[in-house]
Amino acid sequence: MQRNSKRLFGRWRNGGWLLAGWVLCFAGSALGQQRVPVAVASFDHPERVERRWQPTLDYLNQGQSDYHFEVRALPPQELRQAAERGEFDFMIQNSVKAVQFKEKFGASQLLTAAPLWTDSAEKAIGSALVMRAGEAVTEIDELAPLRVVSTSPHAFGGYYAFWRELAEHGLSPESFFQNLNFVGFPQRALLQRVLDGSADVAILPSCLLENAVRDGRVPPGALTVALDQRPQGFPCGVSSALYPYFTVTMLSSADSDVATYLVRRLLELDSTHPAAQSGLYRHWTVPVNDREVYALLKSIGLWPFETDWRYLAGEAMPYALVLALLLVAGYLHHLRVRAMVARRTQELRQEMAQHEQTQRRLTEQERAFYKAQRILLTGEMAAGIAHELNQPLASIRYLAQGCGYRLESGAQPEELKEGLARIGRQTEKAQGIIQRLKSFCARPMATESVALVPLIQETLEMMAPDFRRFDCTPALVLPAHQHPSVPGDGVLIQQVLVNLLRNGLDAMETLTPSQRALELSLQPEQGGWTVSIRDHGSGLSEHALGRLFFPFESSKPDGLGLGMMVCKRIVDEHQGTIRARNANPGLEIKVWLPGEQQ
Repeated sequence: MQRNSKRLFGRWRNGGWLLAGWVLCFAGSALGQQRVPVAVASFDHPERVERRWQPTLDYLNQGQSDYHFEVRALPPQELRQAAERGEFDFMIQNSVKAVQFKEKFGASQLLTAAPLWTDSAEKAIGSALVMRAGEAVTEIDELAPLRVVSTSPHAFGGYYAFWRELAEHGLSPESFFQNLNFVGFPQRALLQRVLDGSADVAILPSCLLENAVRDGRVPPGALTVALDQRPQGFPCGVSSALYPYFTVTMLSSADSDVATYLVRRLLELDSTHPAAQSGLYRHWTVPVNDREVYALLKSIGLWPFETDWRYLAGEAMPYALVLALLLVAGYLHHLRVRAMVARRTQELRQEMAQHEQTQRRLTEQERAFYKAQRILLTGEMAAGIAHELNQPLASIRYLAQGCGYRLESGAQPEELKEGLARIGRQTEKAQGIIQRLKSFCARPMATESVALVPLIQETLEMMAPDFRRFDCTPALVLPAHQHPSVPGDGVLIQQVLVNLLRNGLDAMETLTPSQRALELSLQPEQGGWTVSIRDHGSGLSEHALGRLFFPFESSKPDGLGLGMMVCKRIVDEHQGTIRARNANPGLEIKVWLPGEQQ
């Protein structure tokens, strides 16, 4: 008895150690596996969805110990939220959801399934309008008053697919159907509603009716598919275009090694395997063209062709909170700034009133300054004008004396006509000289079109006494066949020319008549006209040249130093430029004025 007990104890001990070793080995193997959740969209009854796809994941788990695939059936809203949180990397979706996840999350399609009823994965599923035999409509408009049922407003194979058909006729399901109800799953229950007369039309996925007839759930010939447009070779009635079947989709965070294993294993799966029979697919193939799915979504106005406001609101919430805080801070800052602005505005009004008063005084002083400059230039020309007037006045005196002598000698009145006519001409000449001087001194500022050639010629004629006094005839170069003009005040421009010509003559006062030369030219330049005046005097030192346009800077012993400053101010007011350079010999001054816009 004692010997048997020891033998049994030894056997139990050896078997226990063997069982413990096996358990530890299995646990170690399980702990070393990478968990791979695979999400599947479930509109209703997630347990049914899991039962459908669990055999496929069991197939993936067989023959390897690196990965453990787990199915997660989630409603569409929870599926999207789980994708945002990164809770899974792979999905089994219908083609509509696959496209939406591709656009929203950057998902990539790995494989597309071909259904049991056709070998085409691209044209696999559509919408079927199931009606009682003998009552099937032949036009879409006939559906409007009928009692219509569907499983869900989000069902792809039934409702979405036929929605596109209505949209292409300019119709919307909500406004078109007068009696539309969504009664939920299972889908085959809708067939019974049509059979018992509680509904006239059931919007279901294609081939569902044919499978129900084959399984004996619907009597043959009792129901039919209305508006049947099945393509050649397709085994089922269909009332819409056909679209791709289920797809396997990978998010961007997925492990490429896992994806490679999943694709390789599913491509090896054939239609006879229990996993394919449970999943209702024939085999898996490479991703097919999904342009028809994009066309469907565009027609019915769903994402990515419709703004997902709920998603955008969730994404924008943190930014909205920050913006609200910024707005509150901005409003408080606005109140503070507003009070500061109110105080500063009052101060600025006072400053502006003072500024306007100061500006008025400066404007009056500037006008007085220009008038004083004209008078100053008039004084400089007085000697030449007096000399010019002496000539006609002397002629008038001599002619008058001559006429008097002839009258004393008994000459006839007719003999005095020539002398009197000459007296009249000399008088008109003197009047013209006086009139030009008066116009030069008293004319107000004005802006008009100034013809430069006549202005230059008039200026030279007015200064002719000065040229004769200096025994210097200016060389004039004018543009041929052109009539240059500038906008501005002719009298002010003439003041500039007179001042520059007078300065040129004064600079050559110590030279002999043969050495004196004064050159004046008019040339086009950069959309305007340049007047160049050059003398052959001694020029200026670099220091004097740099301060030429400063007030009270003069090289003349009795000069005021205001002439060149006034010239610059006048040119500036005409939007022009004035510049000077030593010409060796002499000084050259160029005045550029903008031409008139044509």
